[in-house]
Amino acid sequence: MKPFQSLLFILSVGLVLFLGVLFFPEDGIRVSDDFSLKFTKIENLFEKEDLKIKDVEAFLKQYEIPIDSTDIIDSLKHIALVKRKALLRIQWPENNHTKINGFFASLEQLLIDTTQKVRIMHYGDSQIEGDRISSYIRVKLQKQYGGSGPGLVPVIEGVPSAAIRLENSDNWWRFTLFGQKDTNIFHSRFAPLGSMAMFDYPFTDSLKTDTLTKKAWIKIMPSRLGSQRIKKYTEIKLYYGYVPGYCEINTYINDSLTRFDDIDAFSGFDQMKWDFKNTPENFKLEFISKKSPEFYAFSLESHSGVIVDNIAMRGSSGTLLKKFDHKQFKRFLNTQPIRLFILQYGGNTVPYIKSIDNAEQYGRWFKAQIEYLQKIKPDAAIIVIGPSDMATKIDGDFVSYPYLENVRDALKKAAFETGSGFWDLYEVMGGKNSMTSWVESTPPLAGKDYVHFNRRGVNRVAALFYNALWEDHGEWVKKNLSTNKIGKIEKNTISME
Repeated sequence: MKPFQSLLFILSVGLVLFLGVLFFPEDGIRVSDDFSLKFTKIENLFEKEDLKIKDVEAFLKQYEIPIDSTDIIDSLKHIALVKRKALLRIQWPENNHTKINGFFASLEQLLIDTTQKVRIMHYGDSQIEGDRISSYIRVKLQKQYGGSGPGLVPVIEGVPSAAIRLENSDNWWRFTLFGQKDTNIFHSRFAPLGSMAMFDYPFTDSLKTDTLTKKAWIKIMPSRLGSQRIKKYTEIKLYYGYVPGYCEINTYINDSLTRFDDIDAFSGFDQMKWDFKNTPENFKLEFISKKSPEFYAFSLESHSGVIVDNIAMRGSSGTLLKKFDHKQFKRFLNTQPIRLFILQYGGNTVPYIKSIDNAEQYGRWFKAQIEYLQKIKPDAAIIVIGPSDMATKIDGDFVSYPYLENVRDALKKAAFETGSGFWDLYEVMGGKNSMTSWVESTPPLAGKDYVHFNRRGVNRVAALFYNALWEDHGEWVKKNLSTNKIGKIEKNTISME
């Protein structure tokens, strides 16, 4: 074949392919159940603008540059920096800071009255699993205002946490309201963590009877990881209920039997409490009964100071709180000094949103959860953390999910309409297509699933959120506190406004 003929052949093939790109059905042509023919989109034939952040570390350092820095000469760069730093802040509807100011006031009150507690409940999906993000907030606040221990932990873990070490006998059953719910569980008694544990399986067939006495045990030990404060706790609470019959509970501290309790049959929600001068190296409970009570949570706390709970619900969209048994959840919340709820959701919803209407409906469902919490705990502030950027592969490239920004907007609207704060994690990390940069950063800040941050990335996100919260705190302190010296706060100067 002559060179001219080869060139003509190549051009002819190129023309056919180009026409295929123009006129081939966008969804392709199905050849079989497992195979379809598709052409790429025409815009993918041309060079695309690179929307990824080239240097994530340099990008994040923008948040640390003072606005009045003498290094800023270019006015356009100055304006861009001001806008970028403004995105870091927690957004509030019409500057409505009343409830968050009440939270700040309750923290400062701890420096005056060291017998009080302030509780923060951080609900979220798998993005906070394993005490991620919550641990950073806990360390910072406990160091400044006192308190220790990891707070609420599940009786039986679904995923091991860095906050505590739990061991248990092999006859325990764990049930959750999130994920795939056991169809034999017809009630909704899963508060406050969305999970429940029993040491025998609840029979649903009335013809089946089990009269054998059963034994089970759980051992709690301080975490080997994390701060020294998380390893210390001076009280343990066990939340339980719906006891079908007499149950013995033996307490072993450092392998010595130190306490004997028994509970009789009752239908309701209750707690048991153990106090310590020093955190035990291991704390073991042995249960002896024919039928298991329902066990909902442990809480490992100090007698005063700040308590921060990490409540991760893998796969949850954040619309489960109203599905908890109302009496149980209300009773728990009303016995706790909760001054702040952090709700971090949206990531599990994003892949399934196919229209703006879907996103807006999700926002209305989420708003109902906020209103539910506010009805029970009207004095507690609420901050919604929106979804991070999440990438999916489209035409060979990892790009942000199509309706991610609509989900973000719906959550922000829900927050504003309820007087809650909103922290826009999507924009803070860089906005559209930024997750790819976090994954490909050196070293990486997110995993290859293009959804979850790794430990290094989690720490960066946690620090950014805490800094945003503390920007608001700093403004409140300037307006409401007078001090003679650092750490000494004059009484009667704390305002809730």
